[in-house]
Amino acid sequence: MPGFMINGDQRNQPNSVAEVRRTHRWVFKTIGTLKNRDVCLVLKSASRPSITFEEPPMHHNQEQIYFAGKHTWEPLAMAWYDVEQEPDVSKAMWDWMEVCMPLTEGKAANVNTPRAYKSSQADLEMIKGDGDRSEAWEIYNGWPQAINWNALDYSASDLQLIEVKYRYDRAVRAFGPAG
Repeated sequence: MPGFMINGDQRNQPNSVAEVRRTHRWVFKTIGTLKNRDVCLVLKSASRPSITFEEPPMHHNQEQIYFAGKHTWEPLAMAWYDVEQEPDVSKAMWDWMEVCMPLTEGKAANVNTPRAYKSSQADLEMIKGDGDRSEAWEIYNGWPQAINWNALDYSASDLQLIEVKYRYDRAVRAFGPAG
C-alpha cells in the first residue's frame, strides 16, 4: 500500500507497508451445535458478523433527529461444498436442522427448546499471512435459521453448494493474537 503525507506532516503518515486482511484467511473453529466438525473443512464462504441499529426519531418543530436504538445482529451467510464422500455435508446439515426441529420418530412440527438448539458459542478467526490470528469473533446462541440445499440442473456443471443463514443473539470482537 503506498504511503502519502497528510497536510505535509511527516509524523502522521500512514504505514506504507501495512498488510490488508485477506478474504481467504479465516477459519471457523467451531460452529455451535453442528455435530460433524469435519464439515468445517469444506466450508466455502462465510460472512463476518454485522450489526444494524434502529433509528428512533425525536421530533422538534419542523425537524427530526435520530438516535441509535435497539440493535440487531444480522444472520451470517455460510456456503458449504456438498461433498459426496465423508464428510457428508448434506446429512450434516439435515442433522443440524433436526437439532432445532426433529422430523423423525413421530416428532414432526415440534420445535425443540432453545436450550437444545442454540449453541453456547461459535468462534470465527481472521488469520494473518504468517498463520497467527489477527482478529477473532465469539458468536453466542447461534442456530441454523435457514438451510437451502439448492437447485439441481442437468444443463450446468457447477459445484453443488448448501447455503445456511446462521442466526445468533450477539457477537464480541476480540483484537490481536490469541492470549
